[in-house]
Amino acid sequence: MATSNPFAMYQLAIPSKYEDQIKKYSRTSSQKNDSIEFSPCDRQVDVWYLAFLLAVNEGLEPIREKETYNATAASIFDRDPERVSFIQLSVLGLTGDVDSLKDPKATFDYALGLANAGFHKLFQILGDEDDRPLWAILDAFESMSSAV
Repeated sequence: MATSNPFAMYQLAIPSKYEDQIKKYSRTSSQKNDSIEFSPCDRQVDVWYLAFLLAVNEGLEPIREKETYNATAASIFDRDPERVSFIQLSVLGLTGDVDSLKDPKATFDYALGLANAGFHKLFQILGDEDDRPLWAILDAFESMSSAV
């Protein structure tokens, strides 16, 4: 079966400096078997996607990171094809360059850079000492959606 995921051959490279936090908030990586309230994401890719969404919402500029680890193959987006479309549409909307979509590597690199820019804010939200991570991120996204 052919895939509609043009990013499938790439790696989801995440800055190494965030690896512990990514794993803390991801249940498949959590060694403590935390509940959803403390590890609100199923997979590392879900934490990455939240950072990407925050960066898009905030209009952040992509950040390139040199020291990264390969969290997973981008073929994981085969399970969530709507994320592929949203990544492409977001990059198109932010760059205004239709031709950039012809180069899946450049599009994916831009998305990786956006997520890199969003990690700091994401971990601020998730690390809120007055709330559990799940409720903190839900409140943040609710605030963003009501501001539109």
